[in-house]
Amino acid sequence: MYLTLMMVVLYVSYPYVGGNNIVPSITKSSTNSNEPGCVCGIFLSGQFKKGSKEQPKGHPALLHEHPDTFPCNTVGNRLCTNKCLETIVKYLPNSAAILCASIDRDCHKEKAYLFIKNCKDEWTNTNLSAGREYCCKDGLPYKCY
Repeated sequence: MYLTLMMVVLYVSYPYVGGNNIVPSITKSSTNSNEPGCVCGIFLSGQFKKGSKEQPKGHPALLHEHPDTFPCNTVGNRLCTNKCLETIVKYLPNSAAILCASIDRDCHKEKAYLFIKNCKDEWTNTNLSAGREYCCKDGLPYKCY
């Protein structure tokens, strides 16, 4: 519960910013060069259907690749998720500014969710979000009403 509340969102090592974006190549696992290691992605609620197994649409608002690799099972997914949370927690105080500067569109009352890639080149929704809503206009946050 505490981690869910703390998970607001954001690590800025590789923000996706419009046309001249910086999105690095996927880190490869040392066990299988065709599978990515632990990758963290923050997607806004408007980019996916809650409860669906469909992949989110578009690029993550924020992306971070960990050099660590984890087992390709449920335990490995949890370890990857925890590694992402460790990174994200550092940026919580500035999450609105970071997120708004990272997306290439305006948003109104959207929540940010943590997705991971571990071993497979597909996003898995961790269903972790701080529950706060983000409102952004022209790359800047504003108070949601």
